[in-house]
Amino acid sequence: MCAPEDPPGIPDNESEYSDDFASSAESNTPYTPDELADIFLDFYQFLTTLHFDSADLKTAPLQGWPTITREARPDWKSDLTIEVLRRLPYFNASTNKAMIHYKSILIDYSSMDPKHFSEEDYMEDGMEFWNNDDITDSSNVFAFASGRESGGRFLWLDVEHGLITEDLCRVGQLSPEDVRDWFCNLKNQYRSLQLIPSKGRATIEADEVPERAAGLGLISKEEVCAQTEEQWGTDLDIHYLRQLYRQHGWPDAFRREDAERAVQDLMDTIEHEDRRMGWEQFYVCSPRPSSYPAPE
Repeated sequence: MCAPEDPPGIPDNESEYSDDFASSAESNTPYTPDELADIFLDFYQFLTTLHFDSADLKTAPLQGWPTITREARPDWKSDLTIEVLRRLPYFNASTNKAMIHYKSILIDYSSMDPKHFSEEDYMEDGMEFWNNDDITDSSNVFAFASGRESGGRFLWLDVEHGLITEDLCRVGQLSPEDVRDWFCNLKNQYRSLQLIPSKGRATIEADEVPERAAGLGLISKEEVCAQTEEQWGTDLDIHYLRQLYRQHGWPDAFRREDAERAVQDLMDTIEHEDRRMGWEQFYVCSPRPSSYPAPE
């Protein structure tokens, strides 16, 4: 994780404006911009203990990201949304290769040219974002993760009410949840391996697969490869991945690189035997490649 130094060129009153903004917003919203940033950072730091690289995590300078300002994009979203975006941490879009959910790619607004901020808004067409009482003003909602293909998850943050809404591509929209509760639930799904991630592969949603009975013993790689089901993702596949990850220290002391090599060895064996399909490959790219500068 890196915290960039405050860049030159920020107006002297920028910090004072942000402090005033946070104070005025605090009485009207469940979370201030700084509190939302802390909630996101806590979860993102958790991800770096699993399948994300800590070197890709960026935290905002004290005065906020200098490129994310109302002046840079005067016609887009609310002032509150802009201030939240200025405070959030991000994973570097040029180097991050991990996903937050099934075919769901985090958006790095800190590296994006402001003129491209609205490029994910096309998914808002026809959508209504609800809070507990009414429809939310869409100017207070933005996507922080971009879904791809059927079932891929768009993740939207309602900064006014502190809610996250999941929208599954070509499937439908889920009910909004409190942002703190949503991240807590997602943590639990990862820790229990109801969500199984791997770089370069589609995150597996395994919440409907119960834990394997302890008395059944360990599963061998040969058992997995010998299955007659062509499609990857059987209960035995899930049980084996859970076993493999836990053997590699999941979740509290996960040896990611060793686990990734073990997964690749399994996939190589499946491909060589040519009897069934392996874990779906899905490579992360920037939500809009033209929106970001080329990596150095």
